Amino acid sequence: MQELLRRLAAHPLVLTELLASTLFITLLGLASTLFVMLVLNRYVPYGVDATLVTLTTGVLLAVALEFGFREARIRLCGAITGPAEALRGESAFAALAQARVGVLDRLPPGLMQEVMRGLDVIDRVFTPANLCAALDVPFAILTILALVFLSPLLAAIALLFMAVSMGTVVMGERLLRDVVRKASEGETAAQAALDAAIHGADTLRIFNGGGRALKAWRNARSAVLDTRRRLGERQSLVQSITQTTAVLQGVVIITVGAVLAVKGDLSVGALIGANIMAARALGPINRMAGLAEMFARADLALRRIQDLMRLPREHQSGAALRSVSGRLEFVDVAFAHPGSSGPLAEHLSLRLEAGMVLAVSGPNGSGKTTLARLLMGLIEPIRGQILVDGVELRQLSMEWWRKQVCYLPQEPELLDGTIESAVRSANPDMDDASFNRALQSAGLRNWLDSSLDGINTPISKGGRNLALGVRRRVALARALAAGGRFAVFDEPTDSLDAEGRAAVYQAMNDLAQSGATIIVFSHDPLVIRGASWLLDLGIKPVPALTGPIRHEASHV
Repeated sequence: MQELLRRLAAHPLVLTELLASTLFITLLGLASTLFVMLVLNRYVPYGVDATLVTLTTGVLLAVALEFGFREARIRLCGAITGPAEALRGESAFAALAQARVGVLDRLPPGLMQEVMRGLDVIDRVFTPANLCAALDVPFAILTILALVFLSPLLAAIALLFMAVSMGTVVMGERLLRDVVRKASEGETAAQAALDAAIHGADTLRIFNGGGRALKAWRNARSAVLDTRRRLGERQSLVQSITQTTAVLQGVVIITVGAVLAVKGDLSVGALIGANIMAARALGPINRMAGLAEMFARADLALRRIQDLMRLPREHQSGAALRSVSGRLEFVDVAFAHPGSSGPLAEHLSLRLEAGMVLAVSGPNGSGKTTLARLLMGLIEPIRGQILVDGVELRQLSMEWWRKQVCYLPQEPELLDGTIESAVRSANPDMDDASFNRALQSAGLRNWLDSSLDGINTPISKGGRNLALGVRRRVALARALAAGGRFAVFDEPTDSLDAEGRAAVYQAMNDLAQSGATIIVFSHDPLVIRGASWLLDLGIKPVPALTGPIRHEASHV
Protein backbone atom coordinates (compact mmCIF):
# COMPACT_ATOMS: atom_id res chain seq x y z
CA MET A 1 0.00 0.00 0.00
CA GLN A 2 2.84 2.38 0.85
CA GLU A 3 4.35 1.70 -2.55
CA LEU A 4 1.07 2.68 -4.23
CA LEU A 5 1.01 5.94 -2.29
CA ARG A 6 4.65 6.60 -3.16
CA ARG A 7 3.99 6.12 -6.84
CA LEU A 8 1.00 8.44 -6.77
CA ALA A 9 2.98 11.13 -4.93
CA ALA A 10 5.75 10.89 -7.53
CA HIS A 11 3.33 12.05 -10.26
CA PRO A 12 1.50 15.08 -8.82
CA LEU A 13 -0.16 16.10 -12.09
CA VAL A 14 -1.44 12.59 -12.80
CA LEU A 15 -2.45 12.28 -9.14
CA THR A 16 -4.59 15.42 -9.47
CA GLU A 17 -6.32 13.99 -12.51
CA LEU A 18 -6.82 10.63 -10.77
CA LEU A 19 -8.33 12.28 -7.70
CA ALA A 20 -10.66 14.36 -9.85
CA SER A 21 -11.80 11.34 -11.88
CA THR A 22 -12.31 9.27 -8.71
CA LEU A 23 -14.38 12.09 -7.22
CA PHE A 24 -16.64 12.16 -10.28
CA ILE A 25 -16.89 8.35 -10.29
CA THR A 26 -17.96 8.38 -6.63
CA LEU A 27 -20.54 11.12 -7.15
CA LEU A 28 -21.91 9.55 -10.32
CA GLY A 29 -22.09 6.21 -8.53
CA LEU A 30 -24.65 7.75 -6.17
CA ALA A 31 -26.99 8.24 -9.11
CA SER A 32 -28.14 4.61 -9.08
CA THR A 33 -28.99 4.85 -5.38
CA LEU A 34 -30.84 8.09 -5.93
CA PHE A 35 -32.69 6.46 -8.83
CA VAL A 36 -33.95 3.63 -6.58
CA MET A 37 -35.07 6.08 -3.91
CA LEU A 38 -36.93 8.35 -6.33
CA VAL A 39 -38.62 5.47 -8.12
CA LEU A 40 -39.93 4.16 -4.80
CA ASN A 41 -40.87 7.55 -3.41
CA ARG A 42 -42.10 9.35 -6.56
CA TYR A 43 -43.11 6.89 -9.27
CA VAL A 44 -44.55 3.96 -7.31
CA PRO A 45 -47.04 6.06 -5.24
CA TYR A 46 -48.31 8.13 -8.20
CA GLY A 47 -47.57 6.02 -11.31
CA VAL A 48 -46.61 8.94 -13.59
CA ASP A 49 -44.77 7.36 -16.53
CA ALA A 50 -43.05 10.60 -17.48
CA THR A 51 -41.37 10.60 -14.07
CA LEU A 52 -40.03 7.06 -14.64
CA VAL A 53 -38.75 7.97 -18.13
CA THR A 54 -36.98 11.05 -16.78
CA LEU A 55 -35.41 9.13 -13.90
CA THR A 56 -34.32 6.26 -16.17
CA THR A 57 -32.79 8.64 -18.71
CA GLY A 58 -30.91 10.47 -15.99
CA VAL A 59 -29.49 7.34 -14.40
CA LEU A 60 -28.42 5.90 -17.78
CA LEU A 61 -26.59 9.14 -18.55
CA ALA A 62 -24.88 8.95 -15.15
CA VAL A 63 -23.90 5.31 -15.77
CA ALA A 64 -22.41 6.23 -19.17
CA LEU A 65 -20.44 9.12 -17.68
CA GLU A 66 -19.21 6.90 -14.82
CA PHE A 67 -18.03 4.32 -17.36
CA GLY A 68 -16.13 7.00 -19.28
CA PHE A 69 -14.41 8.31 -16.15
CA ARG A 70 -13.47 4.76 -15.11
CA GLU A 71 -11.86 4.10 -18.48
CA ALA A 72 -9.97 7.39 -18.32
CA ARG A 73 -8.80 6.60 -14.80
CA ILE A 74 -7.58 3.11 -15.69
CA ARG A 75 -5.48 4.60 -18.50
CA LEU A 76 -4.01 7.21 -16.16
CA CYS A 77 -3.08 4.45 -13.71
CA GLY A 78 -1.50 2.51 -16.55
CA ALA A 79 0.71 5.52 -17.29
CA ILE A 80 2.05 5.26 -13.74
CA THR A 81 2.40 1.50 -13.33
CA GLY A 82 3.74 0.40 -16.74
CA PRO A 83 6.90 2.57 -17.04
CA ALA A 84 7.59 2.21 -13.30
CA GLU A 85 7.65 -1.60 -13.49
CA ALA A 86 9.85 -1.58 -16.60
CA LEU A 87 12.32 0.76 -14.89
CA ARG A 88 12.27 -1.29 -11.69
CA GLY A 89 13.03 -4.48 -13.61
CA GLU A 90 15.94 -2.87 -15.47
CA SER A 91 17.34 -1.37 -12.27
CA ALA A 92 17.11 -4.69 -10.43
CA PHE A 93 18.83 -6.59 -13.24
CA ALA A 94 21.54 -3.92 -13.46
CA ALA A 95 22.09 -4.20 -9.69
CA LEU A 96 22.39 -7.98 -10.00
CA ALA A 97 24.78 -7.74 -12.96
CA GLN A 98 26.96 -5.10 -11.28
CA ALA A 99 26.97 -6.42 -7.69
CA ARG A 100 30.32 -7.53 -6.36
CA VAL A 101 30.75 -11.23 -6.92
CA GLY A 102 32.25 -11.69 -3.46
CA VAL A 103 28.98 -10.46 -1.96
CA LEU A 104 26.84 -12.68 -4.20
CA ASP A 105 28.96 -15.71 -3.24
CA ARG A 106 27.83 -15.37 0.38
CA LEU A 107 24.10 -15.33 -0.40
CA PRO A 108 21.98 -18.50 0.00
CA PRO A 109 21.57 -20.59 -3.18
CA GLY A 110 18.52 -19.66 -5.18
CA LEU A 111 17.90 -16.39 -3.34
CA MET A 112 18.71 -14.18 -6.31
CA GLN A 113 16.36 -16.16 -8.56
CA GLU A 114 13.62 -15.74 -5.96
CA VAL A 115 14.32 -12.01 -5.70
CA MET A 116 14.08 -11.54 -9.46
CA ARG A 117 10.90 -13.64 -9.59
CA GLY A 118 9.52 -11.15 -7.10
CA LEU A 119 9.30 -8.68 -9.97
CA ASP A 120 6.47 -10.80 -11.40
CA VAL A 121 4.66 -10.64 -8.05
CA ILE A 122 5.00 -6.86 -8.01
CA ASP A 123 3.74 -6.67 -11.59
CA ARG A 124 0.65 -8.72 -10.68
CA VAL A 125 -0.15 -6.58 -7.64
CA PHE A 126 0.60 -3.06 -8.83
CA THR A 127 -1.78 -3.17 -11.76
CA PRO A 128 -3.95 -0.26 -12.91
CA ALA A 129 -7.05 -2.08 -11.59
CA ASN A 130 -5.58 -2.50 -8.10
CA LEU A 131 -4.38 1.09 -8.07
CA CYS A 132 -7.91 2.22 -8.91
CA ALA A 133 -9.28 0.01 -6.13
CA ALA A 134 -6.92 1.66 -3.65
CA LEU A 135 -8.06 5.11 -4.82
CA ASP A 136 -11.68 4.19 -4.16
CA VAL A 137 -11.03 3.54 -0.45
CA PRO A 138 -10.61 7.14 0.81
CA PHE A 139 -13.45 8.38 -1.41
CA ALA A 140 -15.83 5.95 0.28
CA ILE A 141 -16.18 8.63 2.97
CA LEU A 142 -18.07 10.76 0.42
CA THR A 143 -20.74 8.07 0.30
CA ILE A 144 -21.00 8.25 4.09
CA LEU A 145 -21.36 12.04 3.88
CA ALA A 146 -24.18 11.59 1.37
CA LEU A 147 -25.80 9.16 3.80
CA VAL A 148 -25.75 11.86 6.48
CA PHE A 149 -28.39 13.78 4.52
CA LEU A 150 -30.70 10.77 4.71
CA SER A 151 -30.02 9.83 8.32
CA PRO A 152 -27.10 10.92 10.53
CA LEU A 153 -27.69 7.87 12.74
CA LEU A 154 -27.44 5.41 9.84
CA ALA A 155 -24.35 7.29 8.57
CA ALA A 156 -22.69 6.87 11.98
CA ILE A 157 -23.49 3.15 11.95
CA ALA A 158 -22.02 2.77 8.45
CA LEU A 159 -18.91 4.71 9.50
CA LEU A 160 -18.44 2.38 12.47
CA PHE A 161 -18.64 -0.75 10.31
CA MET A 162 -16.29 0.85 7.78
CA ALA A 163 -13.72 1.45 10.54
CA VAL A 164 -14.01 -2.17 11.67
CA SER A 165 -13.43 -3.44 8.12
CA MET A 166 -10.51 -1.09 7.55
CA GLY A 167 -8.89 -2.16 10.81
CA THR A 168 -9.34 -5.81 9.83
CA VAL A 169 -7.60 -5.23 6.50
CA VAL A 170 -4.65 -3.42 8.11
CA MET A 171 -4.21 -6.02 10.84
CA GLY A 172 -4.67 -8.84 8.34
CA GLU A 173 -1.88 -7.55 6.13
CA ARG A 174 0.46 -7.36 9.13
CA LEU A 175 -0.47 -10.87 10.22
CA LEU A 176 0.23 -12.19 6.73
CA ARG A 177 3.71 -10.69 6.40
CA ASP A 178 5.55 -13.22 8.57
CA VAL A 179 3.76 -16.20 7.01
CA VAL A 180 4.43 -14.88 3.50
CA ARG A 181 8.14 -14.54 4.34
CA LYS A 182 8.31 -18.14 5.60
CA ALA A 183 6.37 -19.35 2.56
CA SER A 184 8.84 -17.58 0.28
CA GLU A 185 11.82 -19.12 2.09
CA GLY A 186 10.26 -22.56 1.70
CA GLU A 187 9.60 -21.96 -1.99
CA THR A 188 13.25 -20.98 -2.44
CA ALA A 189 14.41 -24.22 -0.76
CA ALA A 190 12.01 -26.28 -2.88
CA GLN A 191 13.26 -24.60 -6.04
CA ALA A 192 16.87 -25.28 -5.04
CA ALA A 193 16.06 -28.99 -4.56
CA LEU A 194 14.34 -29.05 -7.94
CA ASP A 195 17.28 -27.34 -9.68
CA ALA A 196 19.68 -29.84 -8.13
CA ALA A 197 17.60 -32.74 -9.46
CA ILE A 198 17.41 -31.24 -12.94
CA HIS A 199 21.02 -30.08 -13.32
CA GLY A 200 22.48 -33.14 -11.63
CA ALA A 201 20.36 -35.67 -13.47
CA ASP A 202 23.28 -37.99 -14.32
CA THR A 203 24.77 -37.87 -10.83
CA LEU A 204 21.36 -38.42 -9.27
CA ARG A 205 20.90 -41.68 -11.18
CA ILE A 206 24.44 -43.03 -11.24
CA PHE A 207 25.01 -42.61 -7.49
CA ASN A 208 21.47 -43.60 -6.53
CA GLY A 209 20.76 -40.19 -5.07
CA GLY A 210 17.09 -40.22 -5.91
CA GLY A 211 16.08 -41.08 -2.35
CA ARG A 212 18.09 -38.25 -0.80
CA ALA A 213 16.88 -35.77 -3.43
CA LEU A 214 13.29 -36.86 -2.88
CA LYS A 215 13.68 -36.43 0.88
CA ALA A 216 15.07 -32.90 0.42
CA TRP A 217 12.24 -32.07 -1.97
CA ARG A 218 9.63 -33.60 0.34
CA ASN A 219 10.87 -31.62 3.35
CA ALA A 220 10.97 -28.37 1.43
CA ARG A 221 7.61 -29.02 -0.18
CA SER A 222 6.05 -29.95 3.15
CA ALA A 223 7.23 -26.66 4.65
CA VAL A 224 5.80 -24.78 1.68
CA LEU A 225 2.42 -26.51 1.93
CA ASP A 226 2.27 -25.93 5.68
CA THR A 227 2.98 -22.21 5.37
CA ARG A 228 0.58 -21.91 2.45
CA ARG A 229 -2.11 -23.59 4.57
CA ARG A 230 -1.55 -21.10 7.37
CA LEU A 231 -1.45 -18.31 4.83
CA GLY A 232 -4.77 -19.45 3.40
CA GLU A 233 -6.30 -19.68 6.86
CA ARG A 234 -5.31 -16.14 7.75
CA GLN A 235 -6.40 -14.77 4.40
CA SER A 236 -9.74 -16.56 4.77
CA LEU A 237 -10.10 -15.16 8.29
CA VAL A 238 -9.60 -11.62 7.01
CA GLN A 239 -12.12 -12.12 4.23
CA SER A 240 -14.61 -13.84 6.55
CA ILE A 241 -14.47 -10.96 9.03
CA THR A 242 -14.97 -8.33 6.32
CA GLN A 243 -17.79 -10.28 4.69
CA THR A 244 -19.47 -10.85 8.06
CA THR A 245 -19.05 -7.17 8.80
CA ALA A 246 -20.84 -6.35 5.55
CA VAL A 247 -23.73 -8.70 6.41
CA LEU A 248 -24.04 -7.35 9.95
CA GLN A 249 -23.97 -3.82 8.62
CA GLY A 250 -26.91 -4.61 6.34
CA VAL A 251 -28.83 -6.17 9.22
CA VAL A 252 -28.20 -3.22 11.55
CA ILE A 253 -28.96 -0.62 8.87
CA ILE A 254 -32.25 -2.31 7.95
CA THR A 255 -33.21 -2.83 11.60
CA VAL A 256 -32.50 0.73 12.72
CA GLY A 257 -33.85 2.16 9.48
CA ALA A 258 -37.09 0.19 9.88
CA VAL A 259 -37.60 1.69 13.33
CA LEU A 260 -37.01 5.16 11.91
CA ALA A 261 -39.44 4.44 9.06
CA VAL A 262 -42.16 3.31 11.49
CA LYS A 263 -41.68 6.53 13.47
CA GLY A 264 -42.02 8.50 10.25
CA ASP A 265 -38.44 9.81 10.36
CA LEU A 266 -37.40 7.90 7.20
CA SER A 267 -39.19 6.85 4.04
CA VAL A 268 -39.04 3.31 2.70
CA GLY A 269 -37.16 4.54 -0.36
CA ALA A 270 -34.64 6.33 1.86
CA LEU A 271 -34.24 3.17 3.95
CA ILE A 272 -33.38 1.07 0.88
CA GLY A 273 -31.14 3.84 -0.46
CA ALA A 274 -29.30 4.06 2.87
CA ASN A 275 -28.63 0.32 2.80
CA ILE A 276 -27.29 0.56 -0.75
CA MET A 277 -25.06 3.52 0.18
CA ALA A 278 -23.66 1.78 3.25
CA ALA A 279 -22.85 -1.33 1.21
CA ARG A 280 -21.27 0.79 -1.51
CA ALA A 281 -19.05 2.57 1.05
CA LEU A 282 -17.86 -0.80 2.38
CA GLY A 283 -17.22 -2.28 -1.08
CA PRO A 284 -13.72 -0.80 -1.78
CA ILE A 285 -12.46 -1.90 1.64
CA ASN A 286 -13.72 -5.44 1.15
CA ARG A 287 -11.99 -5.56 -2.23
CA MET A 288 -8.72 -4.60 -0.53
CA ALA A 289 -9.28 -7.42 1.97
CA GLY A 290 -9.26 -9.87 -0.93
CA LEU A 291 -5.87 -8.50 -2.00
CA ALA A 292 -4.24 -8.73 1.45
CA GLU A 293 -2.07 -11.75 0.61
CA MET A 294 -0.97 -10.30 -2.72
CA PHE A 295 -0.01 -7.02 -1.07
CA ALA A 296 1.93 -8.91 1.63
CA ARG A 297 3.84 -10.84 -1.06
CA ALA A 298 4.48 -7.64 -3.00
CA ASP A 299 5.74 -5.95 0.18
CA LEU A 300 8.23 -8.79 0.75
CA ALA A 301 9.31 -8.70 -2.91
CA LEU A 302 9.80 -4.93 -2.75
CA ARG A 303 11.94 -5.18 0.38
CA ARG A 304 14.09 -7.84 -1.26
CA ILE A 305 14.48 -5.76 -4.41
CA GLN A 306 15.49 -2.79 -2.26
CA ASP A 307 18.05 -4.97 -0.45
CA LEU A 308 19.39 -6.05 -3.84
CA MET A 309 19.69 -2.42 -4.93
CA ARG A 310 21.77 -1.71 -1.81
CA LEU A 311 24.32 -4.46 -2.46
CA PRO A 312 27.86 -3.12 -3.00
CA ARG A 313 28.60 -2.80 -6.70
CA GLU A 314 31.70 -2.91 -8.78
CA HIS A 315 32.83 0.60 -9.51
CA GLN A 316 31.74 1.49 -13.02
CA SER A 317 34.15 4.37 -13.45
CA GLY A 318 37.93 4.37 -13.41
CA ALA A 319 41.00 5.00 -15.48
CA ALA A 320 41.66 3.49 -18.89
CA LEU A 321 45.32 3.52 -19.82
CA ARG A 322 46.15 4.79 -23.30
CA SER A 323 48.81 2.13 -23.77
CA VAL A 324 49.67 -1.03 -21.89
CA SER A 325 53.18 -2.48 -21.65
CA GLY A 326 52.16 -5.62 -19.75
CA ARG A 327 53.83 -5.01 -16.39
CA LEU A 328 52.02 -6.52 -13.40
CA GLU A 329 53.05 -6.14 -9.76
CA PHE A 330 51.84 -7.55 -6.45
CA VAL A 331 52.71 -5.42 -3.41
CA ASP A 332 52.26 -7.15 -0.03
CA VAL A 333 49.01 -8.75 -1.19
CA ALA A 334 46.84 -10.87 1.11
CA PHE A 335 43.67 -12.53 -0.10
CA ALA A 336 40.99 -14.94 1.15
CA HIS A 337 37.89 -16.83 0.11
CA PRO A 338 34.87 -14.49 0.23
CA GLY A 339 33.35 -14.75 3.70
CA SER A 340 36.19 -16.87 5.17
CA SER A 341 37.73 -16.17 8.57
CA GLY A 342 41.38 -16.25 7.56
CA PRO A 343 43.61 -15.44 4.56
CA LEU A 344 44.70 -17.97 1.96
CA ALA A 345 47.97 -16.16 1.37
CA GLU A 346 49.79 -13.17 2.83
CA HIS A 347 52.70 -10.90 1.98
CA LEU A 348 52.73 -11.77 -1.71
CA SER A 349 55.10 -9.42 -3.51
CA LEU A 350 56.17 -9.97 -7.10
CA ARG A 351 56.93 -7.91 -10.20
CA LEU A 352 56.24 -9.39 -13.63
CA GLU A 353 57.60 -7.62 -16.66
CA ALA A 354 55.90 -7.87 -20.04
CA GLY A 355 56.26 -11.33 -21.58
CA MET A 356 56.94 -13.13 -18.30
CA VAL A 357 55.06 -16.27 -17.26
CA LEU A 358 54.01 -16.93 -13.67
CA ALA A 359 53.01 -20.53 -12.94
CA VAL A 360 50.91 -20.96 -9.79
CA SER A 361 50.53 -24.37 -8.15
CA GLY A 362 49.11 -25.73 -4.91
CA PRO A 363 46.71 -28.36 -3.62
CA ASN A 364 42.95 -28.12 -3.96
CA GLY A 365 41.52 -25.29 -1.87
CA SER A 366 44.86 -23.48 -1.59
CA GLY A 367 43.53 -20.37 -3.36
CA LYS A 368 44.49 -20.74 -7.02
CA THR A 369 41.05 -19.93 -8.43
CA THR A 370 40.59 -17.20 -5.81
CA LEU A 371 43.81 -15.54 -7.00
CA ALA A 372 42.59 -15.80 -10.60
CA ARG A 373 39.31 -14.08 -9.65
CA LEU A 374 41.34 -11.47 -7.78
CA LEU A 375 43.30 -10.68 -10.93
CA MET A 376 40.04 -10.29 -12.88
CA GLY A 377 38.72 -7.79 -10.35
CA LEU A 378 35.87 -10.08 -9.27
CA ILE A 379 36.98 -9.88 -5.65
CA GLU A 380 39.40 -7.57 -3.85
CA PRO A 381 42.49 -8.28 -1.73
CA ILE A 382 42.10 -7.92 2.01
CA ARG A 383 45.42 -6.09 2.04
CA GLY A 384 48.02 -4.81 -0.40
CA GLN A 385 47.94 -3.64 -3.99
CA ILE A 386 47.91 -5.09 -7.49
CA LEU A 387 49.48 -2.68 -9.97
CA VAL A 388 49.02 -2.63 -13.73
CA ASP A 389 51.75 -0.57 -15.36
CA GLY A 390 52.10 1.19 -12.01
CA VAL A 391 48.39 1.95 -11.59
CA GLU A 392 46.43 0.20 -8.84
CA LEU A 393 43.88 -2.25 -10.22
CA ARG A 394 41.10 -0.76 -8.08
CA GLN A 395 41.60 2.60 -9.81
CA LEU A 396 41.10 1.14 -13.27
CA SER A 397 37.81 0.80 -15.10
CA MET A 398 36.88 -2.86 -14.75
CA GLU A 399 35.27 -2.86 -18.19
CA TRP A 400 38.51 -1.59 -19.71
CA TRP A 401 40.75 -3.91 -17.64
CA ARG A 402 38.86 -7.08 -18.53
CA LYS A 403 39.26 -6.27 -22.20
CA GLN A 404 43.04 -6.39 -21.67
CA VAL A 405 42.97 -9.94 -20.27
CA CYS A 406 42.70 -13.27 -22.07
CA TYR A 407 40.84 -15.13 -19.34
CA LEU A 408 40.25 -18.88 -19.24
CA PRO A 409 38.49 -19.97 -16.02
CA GLN A 410 38.80 -23.47 -14.59
CA GLU A 411 35.06 -24.12 -14.98
CA PRO A 412 34.08 -22.04 -17.99
CA GLU A 413 30.55 -20.67 -18.28
CA LEU A 414 29.39 -19.61 -21.73
CA LEU A 415 26.68 -17.08 -22.44
CA ASP A 416 23.66 -18.70 -24.05
CA GLY A 417 23.49 -18.15 -27.81
CA THR A 418 25.77 -19.73 -30.39
CA ILE A 419 29.45 -20.64 -30.50
CA GLU A 420 30.10 -17.58 -32.64
CA SER A 421 28.36 -15.22 -30.21
CA ALA A 422 30.18 -16.83 -27.26
CA VAL A 423 33.61 -16.31 -28.85
CA ARG A 424 32.82 -12.80 -30.06
CA SER A 425 31.54 -11.79 -26.60
CA ALA A 426 35.17 -11.14 -25.58
CA ASN A 427 35.72 -8.83 -28.55
CA PRO A 428 32.53 -7.86 -30.41
CA ASP A 429 34.47 -5.71 -32.89
CA MET A 430 36.88 -8.41 -34.03
CA ASP A 431 37.02 -9.06 -37.77
CA ASP A 432 36.39 -12.42 -39.40
CA ALA A 433 40.10 -13.14 -39.85
CA SER A 434 40.79 -12.68 -36.12
CA PHE A 435 37.70 -14.74 -35.29
CA ASN A 436 38.88 -17.64 -37.45
CA ARG A 437 42.41 -17.45 -36.00
CA ALA A 438 40.95 -17.76 -32.49
CA LEU A 439 38.97 -20.85 -33.54
CA GLN A 440 42.02 -22.37 -35.19
CA SER A 441 44.33 -21.64 -32.24
CA ALA A 442 41.82 -23.24 -29.83
CA GLY A 443 41.71 -26.42 -31.92
CA LEU A 444 38.01 -25.96 -32.69
CA ARG A 445 38.09 -25.86 -36.46
CA ASN A 446 37.98 -29.62 -37.11
CA TRP A 447 35.10 -30.11 -34.67
CA LEU A 448 33.15 -27.22 -36.14
CA ASP A 449 33.66 -28.50 -39.70
CA SER A 450 32.23 -31.88 -38.73
CA SER A 451 29.30 -30.52 -36.71
CA LEU A 452 25.87 -29.91 -38.20
CA ASP A 453 25.56 -26.19 -37.36
CA GLY A 454 29.22 -25.15 -37.23
CA ILE A 455 29.71 -21.78 -35.58
CA ASN A 456 25.92 -21.50 -35.23
CA THR A 457 25.83 -24.49 -32.87
CA PRO A 458 23.49 -23.42 -30.08
CA ILE A 459 24.74 -22.93 -26.52
CA SER A 460 22.36 -23.32 -23.60
CA LYS A 461 22.56 -23.81 -19.84
CA GLY A 462 25.87 -21.98 -19.72
CA GLY A 463 27.40 -24.40 -22.24
CA ARG A 464 26.50 -27.59 -20.42
CA ASN A 465 24.78 -28.85 -23.56
CA LEU A 466 28.29 -29.21 -25.07
CA ALA A 467 30.85 -31.85 -24.21
CA LEU A 468 33.20 -30.54 -21.51
CA GLY A 469 36.25 -30.69 -23.79
CA VAL A 470 34.42 -28.73 -26.51
CA ARG A 471 33.21 -26.20 -23.98
CA ARG A 472 36.78 -25.65 -22.75
CA ARG A 473 37.99 -25.15 -26.31
CA VAL A 474 35.24 -22.60 -26.94
CA ALA A 475 36.31 -20.86 -23.73
CA LEU A 476 39.93 -20.88 -24.95
CA ALA A 477 38.87 -19.36 -28.28
CA ARG A 478 36.93 -16.70 -26.36
CA ALA A 479 40.01 -15.93 -24.27
CA LEU A 480 42.26 -15.64 -27.32
CA ALA A 481 39.69 -13.45 -29.07
CA ALA A 482 40.24 -10.75 -26.44
CA GLY A 483 43.74 -10.13 -27.83
CA GLY A 484 44.89 -8.61 -24.52
CA ARG A 485 48.38 -7.96 -23.18
CA PHE A 486 47.68 -10.18 -20.17
CA ALA A 487 46.54 -13.78 -19.93
CA VAL A 488 45.05 -15.56 -16.90
CA PHE A 489 44.61 -19.30 -17.49
CA ASP A 490 43.17 -21.46 -14.69
CA GLU A 491 43.96 -25.17 -15.19
CA PRO A 492 43.93 -24.72 -18.99
CA THR A 493 44.70 -28.35 -19.89
CA ASP A 494 42.10 -29.99 -17.63
CA SER A 495 39.55 -32.25 -19.39
CA LEU A 496 41.32 -31.91 -22.74
CA ASP A 497 42.65 -34.69 -24.97
CA ALA A 498 46.15 -34.67 -26.42
CA GLU A 499 45.06 -32.49 -29.35
CA GLY A 500 43.40 -30.02 -26.98
CA ARG A 501 46.44 -29.83 -24.71
CA ALA A 502 48.66 -29.24 -27.72
CA ALA A 503 46.41 -26.33 -28.73
CA VAL A 504 46.78 -24.81 -25.23
CA TYR A 505 50.58 -25.19 -25.30
CA GLN A 506 50.79 -23.55 -28.69
CA ALA A 507 48.43 -20.74 -27.68
CA MET A 508 50.54 -19.99 -24.59
CA ASN A 509 53.71 -20.01 -26.67
CA ASP A 510 52.13 -17.57 -29.13
CA LEU A 511 50.99 -15.29 -26.32
CA ALA A 512 54.43 -15.33 -24.67
CA GLN A 513 56.21 -14.63 -27.96
CA SER A 514 53.87 -11.69 -28.59
CA GLY A 515 54.97 -10.17 -25.28
CA ALA A 516 51.85 -10.95 -23.25
CA THR A 517 52.23 -11.39 -19.50
CA ILE A 518 50.84 -14.80 -18.49
CA ILE A 519 49.61 -16.05 -15.14
CA VAL A 520 48.77 -19.75 -15.40
CA PHE A 521 47.38 -21.95 -12.63
CA SER A 522 48.35 -25.52 -13.38
CA HIS A 523 49.99 -28.75 -12.28
CA ASP A 524 50.87 -29.69 -15.85
CA PRO A 525 54.69 -30.15 -15.90
CA LEU A 526 54.94 -28.91 -19.50
CA VAL A 527 53.17 -25.68 -18.53
CA ILE A 528 55.23 -25.19 -15.39
CA ARG A 529 58.48 -25.86 -17.32
CA GLY A 530 57.96 -22.72 -19.38
CA ALA A 531 57.43 -20.37 -16.43
CA SER A 532 59.58 -17.38 -15.51
CA TRP A 533 58.35 -17.49 -11.91
CA LEU A 534 56.90 -20.31 -9.79
CA LEU A 535 54.42 -19.60 -6.99
CA ASP A 536 53.40 -22.39 -4.60
CA LEU A 537 50.21 -21.50 -2.72
CA GLY A 538 50.49 -24.74 -0.77
CA ILE A 539 53.03 -23.04 1.51
CA LYS A 540 51.20 -21.04 4.19
CA PRO A 541 50.78 -18.29 5.14
CA VAL A 542 53.43 -16.76 2.86
CA PRO A 543 53.50 -18.68 -0.44
CA ALA A 544 56.83 -19.87 -1.81
CA LEU A 545 58.10 -17.87 -4.78
CA THR A 546 60.86 -19.07 -7.07
CA GLY A 547 62.42 -17.10 -9.89
CA PRO A 548 63.13 -15.53 -12.18
CA ILE A 549 63.94 -18.65 -14.19
CA ARG A 550 65.87 -18.25 -17.41
CA HIS A 551 64.88 -20.30 -20.48
CA GLU A 552 66.77 -20.68 -23.69
CA ALA A 553 63.98 -22.43 -25.57
CA SER A 554 60.29 -21.81 -26.00
CA HIS A 555 58.06 -21.48 -22.98
CA VAL A 556 56.29 -24.81 -23.41
